[in-house]
Amino acid sequence: MKLWKRTLLCLCLISMLAQQVLANAVLAPVENYVVNRAVAGIVANRIAAAEGVAANDAVWLARAANEPVYAATMAGISKQMTAVNIASTVVGGALAIAGAPVWLTIAAGLGVMAVGAYYFTNDQLQKVSINQSGSSVVIQTESTPIKPAYIPPVSSGSSESFGAMAVASGLLVYRGSCSYGGDCLSYPPAPAEYWVDAPFMLSNGNFVVIAYSLAEISRFMKADTKRISDGGGYDGYSGQRVVKTFNGAFFLPRSGGGQDLFGTYTVSTTPPPVKNASGVEVVGMPVITTETKQLFDWTVGANAPIPQTFTNLTDAYPTLTDAQKAIPVPASQLAEITNEAWLRAAQDPNYKGLPYSVTQPITAADVATWQAANPNAMPTLGDMLRPARNPATDPNGVPISPTANSNSNPIPNPNPGTNPGTNPSGRPDLGEDPGVPDPTLEDTPDAATILSPLTSLFPELRSYQAPSHVSQCPKPTFDLFGRSIVMDAQCTIAEQFRSELAAVMLVVWLLVGLFILLSA
Repeated sequence: MKLWKRTLLCLCLISMLAQQVLANAVLAPVENYVVNRAVAGIVANRIAAAEGVAANDAVWLARAANEPVYAATMAGISKQMTAVNIASTVVGGALAIAGAPVWLTIAAGLGVMAVGAYYFTNDQLQKVSINQSGSSVVIQTESTPIKPAYIPPVSSGSSESFGAMAVASGLLVYRGSCSYGGDCLSYPPAPAEYWVDAPFMLSNGNFVVIAYSLAEISRFMKADTKRISDGGGYDGYSGQRVVKTFNGAFFLPRSGGGQDLFGTYTVSTTPPPVKNASGVEVVGMPVITTETKQLFDWTVGANAPIPQTFTNLTDAYPTLTDAQKAIPVPASQLAEITNEAWLRAAQDPNYKGLPYSVTQPITAADVATWQAANPNAMPTLGDMLRPARNPATDPNGVPISPTANSNSNPIPNPNPGTNPGTNPSGRPDLGEDPGVPDPTLEDTPDAATILSPLTSLFPELRSYQAPSHVSQCPKPTFDLFGRSIVMDAQCTIAEQFRSELAAVMLVVWLLVGLFILLSA
């Protein structure tokens, strides 16, 4: 190959690589250590409780970093998070951003899921779900616009009127042309160019109805469908009774791109009554079917909260709004991340931190306790989409500390013998010698001295003797028809089965004594 062709090929490859690196650098978010601090803070409260200290005690937390159990616990969790982070870096995939793992990648590596999803929010306006579908990841986002101020009329007509049903369903209702008058005159006029920002719009001449979510559309359509069914509006000409129930509104992908609004109905069709041989009318059984159709009456605006679907975080991240990134992480999901991190740390044979209790795992209640003292520190979706560490400033791995920052995991000193903070002798300067003498130990007691408090317990019980006791089988006597009758058959039977009865009563009294001890 000629030299100029090789040169041109190299320049093209370098240009493509540079463009890819530049795109990744612009796209990838940077670490902020919010999740790192949250995980550490929640575990720190558990360590404080084990040491008899109140949760979120700032004084204890300030000196806790120098305590061996505290330091070993944080180091153990850091070690496990670093291992998961490294594994995620190697695997990469759909839950990484520009090839770099983020906290959501670590959560997936820990096997933490919420409501069957890697991430799920139930916010009324901003919704984000990240699910595993087969071998791929499905990321759905939905952002609902904020409603403008609206004051409904004092009297909006009967409860079954079109406008009143829409207001009761949470929709904004305005006066349309209202050519023939009626209760539509009591509604305010529609704002100028209302159709520009309206997410969903329905107009029937008298009214202009604006909805801001699929839930609002579903509530209104259920009420309106019931009104029509009750009035016989769906009945067939042949005498069929048709009752429809609206189930819900949803989007379906449109051929060629985009989304269309659909709704499903449950349809109950009862045939007209027929006369039997006796001339009595018999009503047949209703037939239940499901109907799905496009809701052509509704206009879908540019601001409609249409779900967007992606197959990887790299494509989804630029489309997330600031409001969606600000959604707090569900307390249950943060608790699962913290609990799994601590559990894995405690399973390490070299772990020296606070033991993990399987009967007292980290729960949402622990998160709430920590959040009460740190109301502005709760991680958000945006924090979950940031890296857990910076390789340049965190060479020791993922920092886990309530005060984690870019300098929380410094490069270790290659020569521990010389530290800028110590004197030339290599020993730390602790100040003047206070002259405190060495401690002395008492004489070690012998075994008899150690056991004497136990052997001298309850002296009155040691001298106790059971009193002598003599018993005799009762033989009741009574007179009947001039004769004295003695009932002694039971004594003969008891004496005959003495050993069996003794064994049974021994078991009975042992059980009675056991119940008394257990109930004490």
